[in-house]
Amino acid sequence: MSFHAQNQAKLSSWKFIEMWVDPSSDLPYVLMLVGDVDGSYTLYDPTEGYQVVYAARDYEKVKDFLLEDEYVQIRGRYQENVEARKSEPIFA
Repeated sequence: MSFHAQNQAKLSSWKFIEMWVDPSSDLPYVLMLVGDVDGSYTLYDPTEGYQVVYAARDYEKVKDFLLEDEYVQIRGRYQENVEARKSEPIFA
């Protein structure tokens, strides 16, 4: 089962996405941080089928986890209007 099928309900309630990169390796390694409207923060690894790497209810804890492993945030944050998405189906 795909990541999208497993997490369809969760995907409908995200508030923002941040990308973090470990630039120390030959090929920079990227992780995706998803902030949810319920106040949870989940870190996903796109190269491992979006496996959850770390999750917490405190943004600073997730950020500290990333900084401890020398990840840096890619400038900017993708944010979408959650209210507008509630009335639209996620997947057709």
